[in-house]
Amino acid sequence: MGFERENERAVADYLATGAHGSDVGRLGLEVEHHVLFGNGTQVAYEEHQNRVGVKDVLEYLATWYPQREYNAEGDLIGLAGPDGTVTLEPAAQLEFSVAPYGRVAHIERAYMHFRERVATCLAPFGASLVCAGYNPKLRAQELELIPKRRYGYMNDYFAHIGSYGDRMMRASASTQVSVDFADEADAVRKMRISAALAPILAAIADNCPVFEGQPNHVPIRRLQLWREVDSVRCGTPPRLFEDGFGFSTYVDWLFSTSPIFVTRRAAGDVDGPTMRAAYQKAAREVYADAPMDPADVEHLLSMFWPDVRLKRFVEVRPADCMPSGAVLGYVALIKGLFYSEESLGAIERELGVSPAVAQTRGAWPMSSSDVEHAIGAVQTKGFAAQLYGGRTLCEWESLLFTLARASLDAEERTYLPPLEDFAQDKPWWVVGE
Repeated sequence: MGFERENERAVADYLATGAHGSDVGRLGLEVEHHVLFGNGTQVAYEEHQNRVGVKDVLEYLATWYPQREYNAEGDLIGLAGPDGTVTLEPAAQLEFSVAPYGRVAHIERAYMHFRERVATCLAPFGASLVCAGYNPKLRAQELELIPKRRYGYMNDYFAHIGSYGDRMMRASASTQVSVDFADEADAVRKMRISAALAPILAAIADNCPVFEGQPNHVPIRRLQLWREVDSVRCGTPPRLFEDGFGFSTYVDWLFSTSPIFVTRRAAGDVDGPTMRAAYQKAAREVYADAPMDPADVEHLLSMFWPDVRLKRFVEVRPADCMPSGAVLGYVALIKGLFYSEESLGAIERELGVSPAVAQTRGAWPMSSSDVEHAIGAVQTKGFAAQLYGGRTLCEWESLLFTLARASLDAEERTYLPPLEDFAQDKPWWVVGE
């Protein structure tokens, strides 16, 4: 008898520790940025021919984010400080994660300080942070991976399954916002709403005018890209809209799927590798040899990339990287939708969900196939797409902004107009008749 049941309980218990009761309202922000020279070429991890590297940027930023993270070879790969953390994505995209705050203004201050510090470092070299959902010049295979072993394992895995995971890893950049949940029922409710809204939120934040070096005319291309990465760990979490979905359902999905690699030795193998591939086995079997510790749990959770991800918070993931004004407007939009009972209830009514079902985790009158149909409609019809049998995409966007404005205070409503303008300016979209 292994540790399967014990480990499943450990992960479910870990998720449950995110419940905040009535003390909800904080927002976490993560933004991934391309780091490019003026001619559009990538700033690599290491300095080359007297041209700045992202490693140099990290060294510069360490003044403000003094906690350093190194890989096994001694390369600097991350920083942390009071206002947030600085990490690297696979092809040296620079990510900043803002510490959770209740006010958008506090997030703005932390994020803009990061942007200003990076700009000061890069400007003398003719480089800058570039905000786009996909690399605006280069193809994914033209970009090198940073020296982080996890990305080597992921790269091998994606090659093994024949997916476009290399495009996701090397060339994409996102904006993610995390919200608190009061209890399990609240987590499920917010996950369901986030998953249903994924095509609409992705459309609002669509910022992918170039894909694989060519002009892109397909709306929400990065959201579609995730579906080309790995169908078993991306898209809508399985059974999300079914009766009784909860932490245990989500955990069952995690354990029935490969973790790609694990970050600990096999039990009893004191000389074995501390990181090893696990492509062929489900997590339930891979971890069955020993109890999972918090690091194991966090790694397993990080190896899944659905439109909405459950950790000790609900992570809303469909948005592309955008200009800073639109990013802050997106944070305000998420706050106005997910921390307002009026907003949540109105969205549920539009989706045909009764209040009784919403409060009891009963089955919703939709499935993941409805989300996929909505994505396809947006990609072929643009603003004119009819979603979930009712409003057009344009009408859905208008509704979400109206709901957010009604629930935010006067100060935080001022963040919405830049995002509204950004959402309406999609000249590369194909809009149907």
